[in-house]
Amino acid sequence: MSSVAAATPATKPRSRAAAIAWSLAGLYVVLVILAFRFGSEAADITLVDYWIFFAMLWFVVIGALIVGRHERHPIGWMFCLTGLSFGAAAFTQSYAIVALTAQHRALPAGELMAWLGFWISMPGTAVIALFLPLLFPDGRLPSRRWRPVAWAAGTVAVVAVLGTMFKPASYAGFALVRNPLGIYSWDGVFDVVDASTNVMFILLIVLTALALFERMRRASPEERLQIRWFVFAGCIVILGFLADSLHGIVPELGAASLVLTVAAVTALPVAVGIAILRYRLYEIDVIINRTLVYGLLTAALAGLYTAALAFFQRLFVAVTGQSSDLAIVMTLFVLATVFTPIKTSLQTAVDARIKTTVRPSGSSSTGLDDLVKLAELHSHGVLTDEEFSAKKRQILGI
Repeated sequence: MSSVAAATPATKPRSRAAAIAWSLAGLYVVLVILAFRFGSEAADITLVDYWIFFAMLWFVVIGALIVGRHERHPIGWMFCLTGLSFGAAAFTQSYAIVALTAQHRALPAGELMAWLGFWISMPGTAVIALFLPLLFPDGRLPSRRWRPVAWAAGTVAVVAVLGTMFKPASYAGFALVRNPLGIYSWDGVFDVVDASTNVMFILLIVLTALALFERMRRASPEERLQIRWFVFAGCIVILGFLADSLHGIVPELGAASLVLTVAAVTALPVAVGIAILRYRLYEIDVIINRTLVYGLLTAALAGLYTAALAFFQRLFVAVTGQSSDLAIVMTLFVLATVFTPIKTSLQTAVDARIKTTVRPSGSSSTGLDDLVKLAELHSHGVLTDEEFSAKKRQILGI
């Protein structure tokens, strides 16, 4: 009875945390759909925007999966909030443009949305550029000496956000969409704050890159495999933010900044996905494996249904001169016939591509080392009591 009672409180918070995380993912999708709606009306959505929105969807999905497995893990919440930050920015900016520039629309709170649109993506940017390299993959700093860097990153992010909140500015290409809280008498002060935070931002990006390489240097062979791809993606992110920061000084870097930004936003979720799928990071590889299989299966069946239905309808029209509901019946029969073979083929292909890495042999990883790592994860709340006990018994063979 006591074990059941002890397990119940641990289960409820996890379910609540997972529900919150998936709600944030759903909210991101809603915000992006609304951004598309208003953006298409304002002719403000580009192909690059579509790509970035899709890449950010991976952030919130992976974040929700991590939170569902480890509700206290900072990386999961960081991924969810990063995606939500960019989704909110897309929605508020598109809404503000339509509300303040359209001739026959009277949307409320246009100025409020414009103000939010200026700064609401900045916390997500800070997480990606500064805190994610410092904390990936275990949610902790590489060592205590990196605490001043983390505090400096937080301070610079807060100052940059506050400065943007009250800096006189307008949306690029939309002069009517201005910051309603801009303090124009302090224009020179904001220019100094802008320049200072940009310099600090570049310096902190370089320092976070050093943190990544220190983590790689100190990592065990298995941990090094887990973060190797993320280090590569982190380098792309660093180049992207450096190019974006220097764009104001060197205008010729505009095209390079755009390309690197798209590459960085794409590389990060891909790198995290590889770390999860190939090296069982956060122990949610099985969930994502099944998600991939059934996602691909749904896409394949949808395509097959469309093609088969069109084929049978044309066949009936050619034979009888009119369409028939029998085409739908025959299409469903075809789908039922090929469902299992397609699913088996996709499962085999996904398993072959995402094959978990075997633990390195030799003295580099011993049972004692594993117990120490488990104890650290348990003490930091990454593993629950039940998970810690189960893994300890597995290692000890009892």
